[in-house]
Amino acid sequence: MSIETELYATLTNDAGVTALCGTRIYPNLAPESVSNPYITYQVIAGSKLSTITGVDDMTRKRIQINCNADTYAESKSLSAAVYAALVGVGYLELEIDSYDSNVQIHTAIIDWSFLAP
Repeated sequence: MSIETELYATLTNDAGVTALCGTRIYPNLAPESVSNPYITYQVIAGSKLSTITGVDDMTRKRIQINCNADTYAESKSLSAAVYAALVGVGYLELEIDSYDSNVQIHTAIIDWSFLAP
């Protein structure tokens, strides 16, 4: 199973995340008709890693997770729920807050790194 598939499963099976956005979790882009709040995610970087047990036996992916909402507080609550769901599965690279005035959406961005065989 891919890291992206595992991420989707983890988020859609987490009560804290689904209480805030349901299953409105999409790779890359959300549908135009989606209601807020929702999550999008995309791979920012990826690489194969060699370990003592073999060549290219691990994959590292850095995934940007965008927590989109009508208000700053809602986007931060959703990002906190995502963070809680992912603790112990990879690690946080960075956090960024953003606002798109064209569509009036607040976005709390989490960059998370994952390792998988």
